[in-house]
Amino acid sequence: MNEDNKNTSKDKEKNKSEDVNDKAARPEPVISIEASDRKNTAIDIPIKAKKLKKQCRKTALNSIALANIILMGAIFAGGFVYVALLPHETKADDENRMLTTFPDFSAKSYLNGKYTAGIADYFDDTVHDRAHIKEFIADNITPLKGRKYGDGEDGAELYGSGFIQKPAAVVTTAAPVTTTADVQSPVPTAETTTVPETTAPPQEEEPAQGELTNNILIVNKRGVTLYGGAWGAEQEYASFVNEYKEALGGKNVYSMVLPTSSSFYIPEQYSNLAYSEKDDFDKIEASLKGVIPVDAYNILNAHKNEPIYSRTDHHWQPLGAYYAAQEFALMAGVPFADLSEYETVTLPGYVGTLYMYTQSATLLNNPEDFVYYKPKTPVTVTQYDTHFQNPVAANLLLDPAPMPNSGYYMVFGSDERIVHVNTECKNGRNLVIFKDSYGNALLPMLTSSFENIYLCDIRYFDLNAIDFIDSVEATDVLFAMCSFSAVGANRSCIHNNLNK
Repeated sequence: MNEDNKNTSKDKEKNKSEDVNDKAARPEPVISIEASDRKNTAIDIPIKAKKLKKQCRKTALNSIALANIILMGAIFAGGFVYVALLPHETKADDENRMLTTFPDFSAKSYLNGKYTAGIADYFDDTVHDRAHIKEFIADNITPLKGRKYGDGEDGAELYGSGFIQKPAAVVTTAAPVTTTADVQSPVPTAETTTVPETTAPPQEEEPAQGELTNNILIVNKRGVTLYGGAWGAEQEYASFVNEYKEALGGKNVYSMVLPTSSSFYIPEQYSNLAYSEKDDFDKIEASLKGVIPVDAYNILNAHKNEPIYSRTDHHWQPLGAYYAAQEFALMAGVPFADLSEYETVTLPGYVGTLYMYTQSATLLNNPEDFVYYKPKTPVTVTQYDTHFQNPVAANLLLDPAPMPNSGYYMVFGSDERIVHVNTECKNGRNLVIFKDSYGNALLPMLTSSFENIYLCDIRYFDLNAIDFIDSVEATDVLFAMCSFSAVGANRSCIHNNLNK
Protein backbone atom coordinates (compact mmCIF):
# COMPACT_ATOMS: atom_id res chain seq x y z
CA MET A 1 0.00 0.00 0.00
CA ASN A 2 2.86 2.28 0.81
CA GLU A 3 4.33 1.57 -2.56
CA ASP A 4 1.07 2.55 -4.22
CA ASN A 5 1.01 5.84 -2.38
CA LYS A 6 4.57 6.55 -3.41
CA ASN A 7 3.76 5.85 -7.03
CA THR A 8 0.79 8.17 -6.93
CA SER A 9 2.86 10.96 -5.47
CA LYS A 10 5.48 10.51 -8.13
CA ASP A 11 2.83 10.68 -10.88
CA LYS A 12 1.44 13.94 -9.50
CA GLU A 13 4.87 15.50 -9.29
CA LYS A 14 5.59 14.36 -12.85
CA ASN A 15 2.35 15.86 -14.19
CA LYS A 16 3.01 19.10 -12.32
CA SER A 17 6.45 19.28 -13.81
CA GLU A 18 5.06 18.74 -17.32
CA ASP A 19 2.50 21.57 -16.84
CA VAL A 20 5.25 23.95 -15.79
CA ASN A 21 7.28 23.03 -18.84
CA ASP A 22 4.24 23.57 -21.14
CA LYS A 23 3.65 27.05 -19.73
CA ALA A 24 7.28 27.88 -20.16
CA ALA A 25 7.20 26.73 -23.78
CA ARG A 26 3.94 28.70 -24.57
CA PRO A 27 4.48 32.46 -23.93
CA GLU A 28 1.61 34.67 -22.78
CA PRO A 29 0.11 37.04 -25.52
CA VAL A 30 1.42 40.56 -25.29
CA ILE A 31 -1.26 43.26 -25.50
CA SER A 32 0.44 46.61 -25.72
CA ILE A 33 -1.33 49.90 -25.14
CA GLU A 34 1.51 51.72 -26.80
CA ALA A 35 0.72 52.97 -30.31
CA SER A 36 4.14 51.86 -31.52
CA ASP A 37 3.43 48.27 -30.50
CA ARG A 38 -0.08 47.95 -32.00
CA LYS A 39 1.26 46.54 -35.23
CA ASN A 40 2.18 43.44 -33.30
CA THR A 41 -1.31 43.14 -31.78
CA ALA A 42 -3.73 40.71 -33.44
CA ILE A 43 -6.82 42.46 -32.01
CA ASP A 44 -5.90 45.73 -33.85
CA ILE A 45 -6.50 44.26 -37.34
CA PRO A 46 -10.34 44.94 -37.37
CA ILE A 47 -9.75 48.47 -36.04
CA LYS A 48 -7.32 49.27 -38.85
CA ALA A 49 -9.73 47.85 -41.46
CA LYS A 50 -12.60 49.95 -40.14
CA LYS A 51 -10.47 53.08 -40.17
CA LEU A 52 -9.31 52.38 -43.71
CA LYS A 53 -12.89 51.84 -44.87
CA LYS A 54 -13.94 55.15 -43.31
CA GLN A 55 -11.09 56.96 -45.05
CA CYS A 56 -12.04 55.42 -48.41
CA ARG A 57 -15.68 56.41 -47.93
CA LYS A 58 -14.68 59.97 -47.07
CA THR A 59 -12.49 60.16 -50.16
CA ALA A 60 -15.33 58.86 -52.34
CA LEU A 61 -17.81 61.38 -50.89
CA ASN A 62 -15.36 64.22 -51.45
CA SER A 63 -14.93 63.12 -55.05
CA ILE A 64 -18.70 62.98 -55.59
CA ALA A 65 -19.14 66.40 -53.99
CA LEU A 66 -16.45 67.86 -56.21
CA ALA A 67 -18.04 66.28 -59.28
CA ASN A 68 -21.43 67.72 -58.28
CA ILE A 69 -19.93 71.19 -57.87
CA ILE A 70 -18.29 70.99 -61.28
CA LEU A 71 -21.48 69.65 -62.91
CA MET A 72 -23.79 72.24 -61.33
CA GLY A 73 -21.31 74.98 -62.12
CA ALA A 74 -21.24 73.89 -65.74
CA ILE A 75 -25.05 73.78 -65.87
CA PHE A 76 -25.40 77.25 -64.37
CA ALA A 77 -22.67 78.65 -66.60
CA GLY A 78 -24.27 77.08 -69.66
CA GLY A 79 -27.69 78.35 -68.61
CA PHE A 80 -26.32 81.85 -68.09
CA VAL A 81 -24.70 81.87 -71.52
CA TYR A 82 -27.89 80.52 -73.13
CA VAL A 83 -30.27 82.93 -71.42
CA ALA A 84 -28.14 86.06 -71.25
CA LEU A 85 -25.79 85.97 -74.23
CA LEU A 86 -27.58 84.19 -77.07
CA PRO A 87 -29.86 86.32 -79.31
CA HIS A 88 -33.23 87.13 -77.76
CA GLU A 89 -36.43 86.70 -79.75
CA THR A 90 -38.73 89.68 -80.22
CA LYS A 91 -41.95 88.25 -81.63
CA ALA A 92 -44.04 85.12 -81.13
CA ASP A 93 -45.83 84.39 -84.39
CA ASP A 94 -47.67 81.45 -82.89
CA GLU A 95 -49.19 83.76 -80.25
CA ASN A 96 -49.61 86.81 -82.51
CA ARG A 97 -47.84 89.16 -80.11
CA MET A 98 -44.62 91.02 -79.54
CA LEU A 99 -42.52 89.60 -76.74
CA THR A 100 -41.61 91.48 -73.58
CA THR A 101 -39.05 94.28 -73.97
CA PHE A 102 -36.24 95.13 -71.55
CA PRO A 103 -37.58 97.64 -68.99
CA ASP A 104 -36.40 101.24 -68.78
CA PHE A 105 -34.65 102.09 -65.54
CA SER A 106 -35.98 104.67 -63.13
CA ALA A 107 -35.45 105.15 -59.42
CA LYS A 108 -39.15 104.70 -58.76
CA SER A 109 -39.45 101.45 -60.71
CA TYR A 110 -36.32 100.11 -59.02
CA LEU A 111 -37.53 100.92 -55.52
CA ASN A 112 -41.00 99.45 -56.02
CA GLY A 113 -39.58 96.28 -57.57
CA LYS A 114 -41.11 96.72 -61.02
CA TYR A 115 -37.74 97.18 -62.72
CA THR A 116 -36.24 93.93 -61.45
CA ALA A 117 -39.52 92.11 -62.08
CA GLY A 118 -39.47 93.48 -65.62
CA ILE A 119 -35.97 92.12 -66.17
CA ALA A 120 -37.10 88.69 -65.01
CA ASP A 121 -40.11 88.84 -67.33
CA TYR A 122 -37.88 89.89 -70.22
CA PHE A 123 -35.48 86.97 -69.90
CA ASP A 124 -38.32 84.54 -69.26
CA ASP A 125 -40.33 85.65 -72.31
CA THR A 126 -37.56 86.13 -74.86
CA VAL A 127 -35.37 83.08 -74.25
CA HIS A 128 -33.55 81.84 -77.35
CA ASP A 129 -35.37 79.15 -79.36
CA ARG A 130 -38.43 79.41 -77.11
CA ALA A 131 -40.61 77.35 -79.48
CA HIS A 132 -38.47 74.22 -79.03
CA ILE A 133 -38.28 74.80 -75.29
CA LYS A 134 -42.07 74.92 -75.20
CA GLU A 135 -42.19 71.67 -77.15
CA PHE A 136 -39.84 70.04 -74.64
CA ILE A 137 -42.06 71.22 -71.80
CA ALA A 138 -45.08 69.88 -73.63
CA ASP A 139 -43.53 66.44 -74.02
CA ASN A 140 -41.99 66.07 -70.58
CA ILE A 141 -43.60 68.42 -68.07
CA THR A 142 -47.08 69.36 -69.22
CA PRO A 143 -48.41 65.77 -68.93
CA LEU A 144 -47.88 66.20 -65.18
CA LYS A 145 -50.14 69.27 -65.17
CA GLY A 146 -53.85 69.60 -65.62
CA ARG A 147 -56.58 67.37 -64.31
CA LYS A 148 -58.22 64.59 -66.25
CA TYR A 149 -61.83 63.55 -65.89
CA GLY A 150 -63.15 60.32 -67.36
CA ASP A 151 -61.91 58.36 -70.33
CA GLY A 152 -62.75 58.04 -74.02
CA GLU A 153 -65.16 60.40 -75.74
CA ASP A 154 -66.46 61.82 -72.45
CA GLY A 155 -63.01 62.45 -71.00
CA ALA A 156 -61.79 65.99 -70.37
CA GLU A 157 -58.66 67.85 -69.31
CA LEU A 158 -58.78 71.04 -67.24
CA TYR A 159 -55.93 73.55 -67.33
CA GLY A 160 -56.43 75.96 -64.44
CA SER A 161 -59.04 75.73 -61.72
CA GLY A 162 -62.15 76.73 -63.64
CA PHE A 163 -64.73 79.04 -62.13
CA ILE A 164 -67.03 77.19 -59.75
CA GLN A 165 -70.38 78.94 -59.97
CA LYS A 166 -72.11 80.23 -56.87
CA PRO A 167 -75.87 80.72 -56.55
CA ALA A 168 -76.93 83.82 -58.45
CA ALA A 169 -78.25 86.77 -56.50
CA VAL A 170 -81.93 87.49 -56.99
CA VAL A 171 -82.32 90.79 -58.83
CA THR A 172 -85.61 92.62 -59.20
CA THR A 173 -85.86 95.01 -62.14
CA ALA A 174 -88.59 97.01 -63.73
CA ALA A 175 -90.11 95.70 -66.93
CA PRO A 176 -88.10 97.01 -69.91
CA VAL A 177 -89.66 99.69 -72.04
CA THR A 178 -88.73 99.19 -75.69
CA THR A 179 -89.19 101.66 -78.52
CA THR A 180 -88.27 101.40 -82.19
CA ALA A 181 -86.18 103.95 -84.00
CA ASP A 182 -84.79 104.75 -87.43
CA VAL A 183 -81.29 103.39 -87.95
CA GLN A 184 -79.78 106.81 -88.45
CA SER A 185 -81.21 108.17 -85.21
CA PRO A 186 -81.32 105.35 -82.67
CA VAL A 187 -82.85 105.70 -79.24
CA PRO A 188 -82.39 103.47 -76.21
CA THR A 189 -83.76 100.00 -76.78
CA ALA A 190 -84.46 99.37 -73.12
CA GLU A 191 -84.50 101.01 -69.72
CA THR A 192 -84.09 99.14 -66.46
CA THR A 193 -83.41 99.88 -62.84
CA THR A 194 -79.83 99.81 -61.70
CA VAL A 195 -78.57 96.29 -61.13
CA PRO A 196 -77.43 95.97 -57.50
CA GLU A 197 -73.93 94.84 -56.73
CA THR A 198 -73.45 91.16 -56.08
CA THR A 199 -71.94 89.90 -52.89
CA ALA A 200 -69.64 87.48 -54.67
CA PRO A 201 -65.98 88.50 -54.65
CA PRO A 202 -64.36 89.70 -57.87
CA GLN A 203 -61.50 87.85 -59.49
CA GLU A 204 -58.23 88.47 -57.72
CA GLU A 205 -56.46 89.84 -60.79
CA GLU A 206 -57.68 90.94 -64.18
CA PRO A 207 -55.91 89.50 -67.22
CA ALA A 208 -53.33 91.74 -68.85
CA GLN A 209 -53.89 93.14 -72.31
CA GLY A 210 -53.85 90.46 -74.94
CA GLU A 211 -53.40 87.77 -72.33
CA LEU A 212 -55.47 84.62 -72.17
CA THR A 213 -56.28 83.12 -68.77
CA ASN A 214 -55.15 79.57 -68.14
CA ASN A 215 -58.67 78.28 -67.46
CA ILE A 216 -59.07 76.06 -70.50
CA LEU A 217 -61.10 72.88 -70.80
CA ILE A 218 -60.11 70.23 -73.35
CA VAL A 219 -63.13 68.07 -74.16
CA ASN A 220 -64.31 66.21 -77.27
CA LYS A 221 -61.00 67.10 -78.98
CA ARG A 222 -61.84 70.79 -78.53
CA GLY A 223 -60.28 73.49 -76.40
CA VAL A 224 -62.76 75.77 -74.63
CA THR A 225 -61.87 78.98 -72.79
CA LEU A 226 -63.82 79.13 -69.53
CA TYR A 227 -65.66 82.41 -68.96
CA GLY A 228 -65.27 83.68 -65.41
CA GLY A 229 -68.14 86.15 -65.24
CA ALA A 230 -68.26 89.94 -65.34
CA TRP A 231 -68.85 90.69 -61.65
CA GLY A 232 -70.19 94.17 -62.40
CA ALA A 233 -67.69 94.98 -65.16
CA GLU A 234 -70.49 94.66 -67.73
CA GLN A 235 -72.03 97.83 -66.29
CA GLU A 236 -68.77 99.71 -66.74
CA TYR A 237 -68.42 98.52 -70.34
CA ALA A 238 -71.93 99.76 -71.10
CA SER A 239 -71.21 103.12 -69.48
CA PHE A 240 -68.06 103.58 -71.58
CA VAL A 241 -69.92 102.86 -74.83
CA ASN A 242 -72.72 105.18 -73.72
CA GLU A 243 -70.14 107.98 -73.46
CA TYR A 244 -69.44 107.64 -77.18
CA LYS A 245 -73.11 107.89 -78.06
CA GLU A 246 -73.48 110.96 -75.89
CA ALA A 247 -70.46 112.61 -77.56
CA LEU A 248 -71.39 111.61 -81.13
CA GLY A 249 -75.00 112.71 -81.10
CA GLY A 250 -76.79 111.58 -84.27
CA LYS A 251 -74.19 109.05 -85.39
CA ASN A 252 -75.15 105.39 -85.04
CA VAL A 253 -73.30 103.60 -82.25
CA TYR A 254 -73.56 99.81 -81.96
CA SER A 255 -72.42 97.34 -79.33
CA MET A 256 -71.75 93.75 -80.41
CA VAL A 257 -70.13 91.77 -77.61
CA LEU A 258 -69.12 88.42 -79.06
CA PRO A 259 -69.50 85.13 -77.21
CA THR A 260 -66.62 82.70 -77.04
CA SER A 261 -66.73 78.93 -77.39
CA SER A 262 -67.51 78.82 -73.67
CA SER A 263 -71.15 79.53 -74.50
CA PHE A 264 -71.69 76.62 -76.86
CA TYR A 265 -69.33 73.70 -76.34
CA ILE A 266 -69.11 72.88 -72.63
CA PRO A 267 -70.85 69.56 -71.90
CA GLU A 268 -73.51 69.62 -69.21
CA GLN A 269 -71.38 67.72 -66.70
CA TYR A 270 -68.75 70.48 -66.81
CA SER A 271 -71.09 73.47 -67.05
CA ASN A 272 -70.38 74.54 -63.47
CA LEU A 273 -66.79 75.41 -64.46
CA ALA A 274 -67.85 78.58 -66.32
CA TYR A 275 -70.33 81.43 -65.93
CA SER A 276 -72.98 82.38 -68.45
CA GLU A 277 -71.91 84.88 -71.09
CA LYS A 278 -75.54 85.27 -72.16
CA ASP A 279 -76.56 86.55 -68.72
CA ASP A 280 -73.92 89.26 -68.87
CA PHE A 281 -74.84 90.15 -72.46
CA ASP A 282 -78.41 90.73 -71.32
CA LYS A 283 -77.19 93.01 -68.52
CA ILE A 284 -75.09 95.00 -71.00
CA GLU A 285 -78.03 95.42 -73.37
CA ALA A 286 -80.25 96.60 -70.53
CA SER A 287 -77.69 99.26 -69.57
CA LEU A 288 -77.11 100.78 -73.01
CA LYS A 289 -78.49 104.27 -73.57
CA GLY A 290 -78.99 105.25 -77.18
CA VAL A 291 -76.58 102.54 -78.30
CA ILE A 292 -77.97 99.87 -80.65
CA PRO A 293 -77.28 96.35 -79.34
CA VAL A 294 -76.38 93.67 -81.88
CA ASP A 295 -77.28 90.18 -80.69
CA ALA A 296 -74.51 87.93 -81.96
CA TYR A 297 -75.23 85.25 -79.37
CA ASN A 298 -78.51 83.93 -80.76
CA ILE A 299 -77.44 83.80 -84.40
CA LEU A 300 -74.23 81.98 -83.47
CA ASN A 301 -76.14 79.62 -81.20
CA ALA A 302 -78.37 78.74 -84.16
CA HIS A 303 -75.27 77.70 -86.14
CA LYS A 304 -73.20 76.13 -83.34
CA ASN A 305 -73.13 72.75 -85.08
CA GLU A 306 -71.21 74.37 -87.94
CA PRO A 307 -67.47 75.16 -87.67
CA ILE A 308 -68.01 78.70 -86.39
CA TYR A 309 -65.32 78.41 -83.68
CA SER A 310 -61.89 76.91 -83.86
CA ARG A 311 -61.30 73.75 -81.85
CA THR A 312 -57.62 74.52 -81.24
CA ASP A 313 -57.69 78.33 -81.02
CA HIS A 314 -59.40 80.85 -78.73
CA HIS A 315 -60.63 82.81 -81.78
CA TRP A 316 -63.72 82.10 -83.79
CA GLN A 317 -63.55 80.82 -87.36
CA PRO A 318 -64.37 83.22 -90.25
CA LEU A 319 -67.72 81.46 -90.68
CA GLY A 320 -68.72 82.63 -87.22
CA ALA A 321 -67.67 86.16 -88.14
CA TYR A 322 -69.83 85.92 -91.26
CA TYR A 323 -72.98 85.16 -89.25
CA ALA A 324 -72.25 87.92 -86.73
CA ALA A 325 -71.60 90.43 -89.53
CA GLN A 326 -74.88 89.39 -91.13
CA GLU A 327 -76.75 90.24 -87.92
CA PHE A 328 -74.96 93.58 -87.67
CA ALA A 329 -75.78 94.48 -91.29
CA LEU A 330 -79.42 93.71 -90.58
CA MET A 331 -79.44 96.05 -87.58
CA ALA A 332 -77.59 98.75 -89.53
CA GLY A 333 -79.92 98.51 -92.52
CA VAL A 334 -77.16 97.99 -95.09
CA PRO A 335 -76.77 95.40 -97.89
CA PHE A 336 -74.97 92.15 -97.15
CA ALA A 337 -73.40 89.71 -99.63
CA ASP A 338 -74.24 86.03 -99.50
CA LEU A 339 -71.41 83.64 -98.69
CA SER A 340 -71.63 82.27 -102.23
CA GLU A 341 -70.23 85.59 -103.45
CA TYR A 342 -66.92 84.87 -101.70
CA GLU A 343 -64.04 82.64 -102.71
CA THR A 344 -63.54 79.88 -100.14
CA VAL A 345 -59.97 79.04 -99.11
CA THR A 346 -59.22 76.00 -96.94
CA LEU A 347 -55.95 75.57 -95.06
CA PRO A 348 -55.65 72.06 -93.56
CA GLY A 349 -53.68 71.01 -90.50
CA TYR A 350 -54.37 74.09 -88.38
CA VAL A 351 -53.37 73.99 -84.69
CA GLY A 352 -53.90 77.30 -82.93
CA THR A 353 -53.31 79.26 -79.75
CA LEU A 354 -55.05 76.92 -77.31
CA TYR A 355 -52.40 74.34 -78.02
CA MET A 356 -49.76 76.99 -77.43
CA TYR A 357 -51.29 77.77 -74.04
CA THR A 358 -51.91 74.18 -72.92
CA GLN A 359 -49.43 72.14 -74.97
CA SER A 360 -52.16 69.50 -74.99
CA ALA A 361 -51.34 66.42 -77.04
CA THR A 362 -55.07 66.03 -77.67
CA LEU A 363 -55.14 69.29 -79.63
CA LEU A 364 -51.81 68.71 -81.33
CA ASN A 365 -52.89 65.30 -82.60
CA ASN A 366 -56.27 66.54 -83.84
CA PRO A 367 -55.62 69.50 -86.18
CA GLU A 368 -58.48 71.18 -88.02
CA ASP A 369 -59.18 73.06 -91.24
CA PHE A 370 -58.86 76.83 -91.20
CA VAL A 371 -61.40 78.14 -93.73
CA TYR A 372 -61.60 81.79 -94.74
CA TYR A 373 -63.45 83.74 -97.42
CA LYS A 374 -62.09 86.25 -99.95
CA PRO A 375 -64.44 88.90 -101.36
CA LYS A 376 -64.67 88.75 -105.13
CA THR A 377 -65.35 92.48 -105.48
CA PRO A 378 -62.24 94.70 -105.61
CA VAL A 379 -61.35 96.92 -102.66
CA THR A 380 -58.61 99.44 -101.92
CA VAL A 381 -56.79 98.88 -98.64
CA THR A 382 -54.48 101.33 -96.86
CA GLN A 383 -52.72 100.62 -93.60
CA TYR A 384 -51.63 103.31 -91.12
CA ASP A 385 -49.76 103.30 -87.86
CA THR A 386 -51.65 103.77 -84.60
CA HIS A 387 -51.42 107.56 -84.99
CA PHE A 388 -53.16 107.31 -88.39
CA GLN A 389 -49.96 108.30 -90.17
CA ASN A 390 -47.51 106.70 -92.63
CA PRO A 391 -50.03 105.19 -95.08
CA VAL A 392 -49.02 102.02 -96.92
CA ALA A 393 -50.98 100.23 -99.64
CA ALA A 394 -51.87 96.69 -98.60
CA ASN A 395 -53.99 93.67 -99.41
CA LEU A 396 -57.24 92.96 -97.61
CA LEU A 397 -55.99 89.50 -96.64
CA LEU A 398 -52.39 88.48 -96.02
CA ASP A 399 -50.72 85.53 -97.70
CA PRO A 400 -50.67 82.69 -95.15
CA ALA A 401 -47.92 80.76 -96.98
CA PRO A 402 -44.97 82.20 -94.99
CA MET A 403 -46.87 82.12 -91.71
CA PRO A 404 -46.41 79.43 -89.09
CA ASN A 405 -49.26 76.94 -89.01
CA SER A 406 -50.59 78.34 -85.76
CA GLY A 407 -50.68 81.88 -87.15
CA TYR A 408 -53.18 81.33 -89.96
CA TYR A 409 -55.77 83.54 -88.31
CA MET A 410 -53.40 86.44 -88.98
CA VAL A 411 -54.53 86.46 -92.62
CA PHE A 412 -56.80 89.24 -91.38
CA GLY A 413 -53.83 91.32 -90.28
CA SER A 414 -52.22 92.15 -86.97
CA ASP A 415 -53.69 94.45 -84.36
CA GLU A 416 -51.15 97.25 -84.08
CA ARG A 417 -52.39 99.33 -87.01
CA ILE A 418 -55.37 101.23 -88.39
CA VAL A 419 -56.78 99.79 -91.62
CA HIS A 420 -58.88 101.75 -94.12
CA VAL A 421 -60.88 99.86 -96.75
CA ASN A 422 -62.59 101.69 -99.60
CA THR A 423 -65.20 99.54 -101.36
CA GLU A 424 -67.46 99.64 -104.41
CA CYS A 425 -70.52 100.00 -102.19
CA LYS A 426 -71.45 103.62 -102.80
CA ASN A 427 -74.11 104.20 -100.14
CA GLY A 428 -72.48 107.05 -98.24
CA ARG A 429 -72.14 104.95 -95.07
CA ASN A 430 -68.73 105.08 -93.39
CA LEU A 431 -68.05 102.63 -90.57
CA VAL A 432 -65.48 102.77 -87.76
CA ILE A 433 -64.95 99.48 -85.95
CA PHE A 434 -63.36 99.53 -82.49
CA LYS A 435 -62.38 95.95 -81.81
CA ASP A 436 -60.06 93.38 -80.29
CA SER A 437 -58.54 90.50 -82.29
CA TYR A 438 -62.00 88.95 -82.74
CA GLY A 439 -63.04 91.94 -84.83
CA ASN A 440 -60.39 91.35 -87.50
CA ALA A 441 -62.44 88.60 -89.15
CA LEU A 442 -65.45 90.92 -89.53
CA LEU A 443 -63.72 93.23 -92.00
CA PRO A 444 -63.91 91.05 -95.17
CA MET A 445 -67.57 90.29 -94.43
CA LEU A 446 -68.63 93.96 -94.50
CA THR A 447 -67.01 95.05 -97.76
CA SER A 448 -70.41 94.88 -99.50
CA SER A 449 -72.14 96.88 -96.77
CA PHE A 450 -70.25 100.16 -96.27
CA GLU A 451 -68.47 102.59 -98.57
CA ASN A 452 -65.54 103.09 -96.21
CA ILE A 453 -64.48 100.97 -93.25
CA TYR A 454 -61.88 101.90 -90.63
CA LEU A 455 -60.63 99.07 -88.41
CA CYS A 456 -59.08 100.20 -85.12
CA ASP A 457 -57.91 98.08 -82.19
CA ILE A 458 -58.94 99.58 -78.85
CA ARG A 459 -55.65 98.43 -77.29
CA TYR A 460 -53.39 100.08 -79.86
CA PHE A 461 -55.06 103.38 -80.68
CA ASP A 462 -53.12 106.59 -80.09
CA LEU A 463 -55.71 109.21 -81.02
CA ASN A 464 -58.73 110.84 -79.48
CA ALA A 465 -61.52 108.52 -80.61
CA ILE A 466 -64.18 111.21 -81.11
CA ASP A 467 -61.83 113.42 -83.12
CA PHE A 468 -60.90 110.46 -85.30
CA ILE A 469 -64.53 109.49 -85.92
CA ASP A 470 -65.36 113.03 -86.94
CA SER A 471 -62.27 113.37 -89.16
CA VAL A 472 -63.19 110.33 -91.29
CA GLU A 473 -66.83 111.45 -91.46
CA ALA A 474 -68.09 108.20 -89.98
CA THR A 475 -71.83 107.60 -89.98
CA ASP A 476 -71.62 104.41 -87.93
CA VAL A 477 -69.44 103.23 -85.03
CA LEU A 478 -69.33 99.57 -84.03
CA PHE A 479 -67.80 98.16 -80.85
CA ALA A 480 -67.03 94.52 -81.67
CA MET A 481 -65.05 92.45 -79.19
CA CYS A 482 -65.30 89.18 -77.33
CA SER A 483 -66.60 88.95 -73.79
CA PHE A 484 -63.10 88.59 -72.34
CA SER A 485 -62.24 92.09 -73.62
CA ALA A 486 -65.60 93.73 -72.93
CA VAL A 487 -65.62 92.80 -69.24
CA GLY A 488 -61.87 92.30 -68.78
CA ALA A 489 -58.98 94.72 -68.48
CA ASN A 490 -59.26 95.80 -72.12
CA ARG A 491 -62.55 97.59 -71.45
CA SER A 492 -60.63 100.48 -69.87
CA CYS A 493 -59.09 101.19 -73.29
CA ILE A 494 -62.54 102.19 -74.56
CA HIS A 495 -62.75 104.94 -71.98
CA ASN A 496 -59.09 105.95 -72.22
CA ASN A 497 -59.38 106.52 -75.98
CA LEU A 498 -61.85 109.31 -75.28
CA ASN A 499 -59.24 111.31 -73.40
CA LYS A 500 -56.16 111.15 -75.64
